[in-house]
Amino acid sequence: MEVYLDMKKLLFIVTVVALTSCSASKKARKQPPVIDTAATTAVEEETAASVLSKVNEIGFKTFSGKVDVDFDDGKGNGKSVSAKLVMKKDEAIWLSAGILGFEGVRALVTKDSVKILNKLQKEYIATSLAYLQDKIGLPVDFTTLQNLLIGNTVFVNKDDASFTKEGTNYIVTSQDAHFKNLLTVLMPGYLPSVSKLSDADPSKNRSALLTYNNYTNVAGRNFSTRRDIAVNYKTNITIKLDFRSYEFDGQVSTPFSVPSGYTQK
Repeated sequence: MEVYLDMKKLLFIVTVVALTSCSASKKARKQPPVIDTAATTAVEEETAASVLSKVNEIGFKTFSGKVDVDFDDGKGNGKSVSAKLVMKKDEAIWLSAGILGFEGVRALVTKDSVKILNKLQKEYIATSLAYLQDKIGLPVDFTTLQNLLIGNTVFVNKDDASFTKEGTNYIVTSQDAHFKNLLTVLMPGYLPSVSKLSDADPSKNRSALLTYNNYTNVAGRNFSTRRDIAVNYKTNITIKLDFRSYEFDGQVSTPFSVPSGYTQK
């Protein structure tokens, strides 16, 4: 009889221990995972270099579009034209501009040359990129001009850059060989908004303001359809680009030939 009671006690104890263990195990599984907040903060923390590496950059093989161009050289020579712009990345920039559907000027820019046909005056210009640098007041090479036209940032340097937050946006300061650049980046898309340039050489007394407006999604790309360029250098040069159509990576051509009878300037 005593053995029987002892067995009952033993079974009771084993049962209680088992149930307690099971309950503790279930409670342990319900505990939330431990999060290393320091590690998470480190991953999410931005730096000037990380912001610049995420800034919207449009990649393309070819581009074609129609754009209204307002240009004022600050000397009383203002022009408003409609143009067709074609680009083959890192190869050629082609422009045909006119009024009321009549072509007046055709231009072809490559890495080492600028060719312009003035059909109204029957004149032909063959020169270097220095010609465009003088016209727009900025020290552009082919790549910089290409980025300026497609809507990518220019004159930006990730080395030794700094940044601050203004509301939800970032203000990034950097300097390359030409300019100190104060770039406003719109969040959450890391979209360039305003680029304030001041010449790295104070004696040149040159500044510029580049603005990127009216973003639209084109084939997965955030494309600014309206750009304003204002350059203060010797004169006040203003350029406004208002894109009416845009296509990426289609078939394009850049025809350029000099008709007989044209005078070379």
